[in-house]
Amino acid sequence: MESTRAELPRRAVDDYKESAGFKEGLKRMGRVTYEYSYRVTLARFRSSHPDSEVEEDPFTIRPEDDSVPMERQQAFDDLDPPKS
Repeated sequence: MESTRAELPRRAVDDYKESAGFKEGLKRMGRVTYEYSYRVTLARFRSSHPDSEVEEDPFTIRPEDDSVPMERQQAFDDLDPPKS
C-alpha cells in the first residue's frame, strides 16, 4: 500500500511531463530565454560600439504582429510553389 501511495505522485509528474501543455511551456520558456539573452547581448554591444549599426532580428515578434490572425500549428509544406 505504501509503495502504491509513493508511486502515485511520481506517476502524476511523469504524466504531466508527457502532456502537450508542459511541452509547449518548455518551448515558450526557451523562446523567452532566447529573446531576453538576445536583448541583453544587443544592449551590451550597442553600449560598447555606439557608432555601429545592427541589423534587426527578422524573427522578432513586434506589437503590430499581434493583430495578425494565425494558427498555432502550421502544416509544413516543402513543395515548390506553382509556376505562373
